[in-house]
Amino acid sequence: MAVILKNIFRITASKLVTNNIQIFTKRSIKTATSDVQIISTEAIKPSSPTPKHLRTYKLSLPDQLCSKLYAPLVFFYSTNCKQQDLRKKSDLLKQSLAKSLTHYYPFAGRLIDSFSVDCNDHGAAFIDANVGCDISKFLQPPDMELLQQLIPPSPQLLKLDISERELLAVQVNLFNSGEMAIGVCFSHGVADGSAIFNFMKMWGEITRGVINDNDNICNNNFVLDCTSLFPPVNFPQPYQFTSPQSSCNIVFKRFLFDGKKIAALKEKMNKELMGNNFDDRLQATRFGVASALIWGAFIAIARERKREIHNKLYSHAMYYTMNVRNKTNPPMIPRCMGNIFWFARAEWSLAENDAIEVASLVREVIKAKRMGREVMHSNEHLGFIKDMEETWEDSRSFVLTSVVGLPCYEVDFGWGKPVWFSVGPFLLLDFAILSSTSDGEGIEAWVVMFKEDMDKFEQEPSIKAYASSNPSIFIGK
Repeated sequence: MAVILKNIFRITASKLVTNNIQIFTKRSIKTATSDVQIISTEAIKPSSPTPKHLRTYKLSLPDQLCSKLYAPLVFFYSTNCKQQDLRKKSDLLKQSLAKSLTHYYPFAGRLIDSFSVDCNDHGAAFIDANVGCDISKFLQPPDMELLQQLIPPSPQLLKLDISERELLAVQVNLFNSGEMAIGVCFSHGVADGSAIFNFMKMWGEITRGVINDNDNICNNNFVLDCTSLFPPVNFPQPYQFTSPQSSCNIVFKRFLFDGKKIAALKEKMNKELMGNNFDDRLQATRFGVASALIWGAFIAIARERKREIHNKLYSHAMYYTMNVRNKTNPPMIPRCMGNIFWFARAEWSLAENDAIEVASLVREVIKAKRMGREVMHSNEHLGFIKDMEETWEDSRSFVLTSVVGLPCYEVDFGWGKPVWFSVGPFLLLDFAILSSTSDGEGIEAWVVMFKEDMDKFEQEPSIKAYASSNPSIFIGK
């Protein structure tokens, strides 16, 4: 099921979407259905107070770019939990969350401004909830509006003052049928995908007793000052996005790319690249192939728009995020907090009506990844952002991010690994996020577009041939 969002407006360094009916707030969702009953809400503080010399966490440039965004996620578990067991599991999760926050203490703080977080230990929100229906209602097929009931509401859309907004909220949901779903809402201003999923994995390990405060892994410093790598800036007026003059329908939709088809296409692409004497050190990946298929569909839509506006679009760009933790000197640990990424740019000319070949798109994605390594060492950050904003503004580009390769399915609290996880509707226009399927073979994609574009996107041959639209999730007992 697609989620339709209305009346968008744009803000600094993002295309935040809001809506008149506020479908993302807990209050408005509960008026639509009474299936989810909130039992309790409390603040979980770090088990050890944050030292005074660590009270201020400085935001880097990528942190600033994401500071107005929240990342909603939900993890589903097939544990056959009874109602009387919920309190025990919930108490265990609270205790381990408090220990985890000691190491990721900015999550328990509050934003001061666009430059820093006050690590004041005010805590993360923790919500207990019962779900008065079978889990199949939410997953067969996944209903993105219903899934919002399982995730804490974004503090931003609750219109709280910045100093009152939690940077992390958790909601533990127990279904009538015994399964469990854990929804989380993270501030993207202090954590990217790598930080979020590694935090979730560590929280699970602490819950299971696999690691404790005496282990070496807990002696690592997960909170680093990245302002020397990405110096923060005062954004000038040109970086402010303007409000559209009319209401627009925005659609958020999930697609599943078949693992066997993606593997076969990847093998075919690598043979073609080798036959063309392409750099054999950079080969096609599942991410590269899936992103090329999605990009090709975006390009086809841009070409049609180009004809409608008298050929005023000359190229189409795909910006995608690159985790640079392992590219710094010395490399950073994967679990460290913050937005430690930068963008790579791949471009496709719209000047000609040549066939959009997947192999050519894959080649451009690989080349962009190679060039993207140089961006973080340059002094052209603001120029790159300005160029990205301008192409995004007039629909000459889209942004893609990926959590493929991250421990999304290793978040185990002691009752097994998640059978499925999903992102909540990301409030970004012309945006896609990719993740691996639970078996590690396929690719799931969540795509956000104008409704009229989404209708065309679904009919593109590259999408129809390799992906299915929002298939059902079946959880075995």
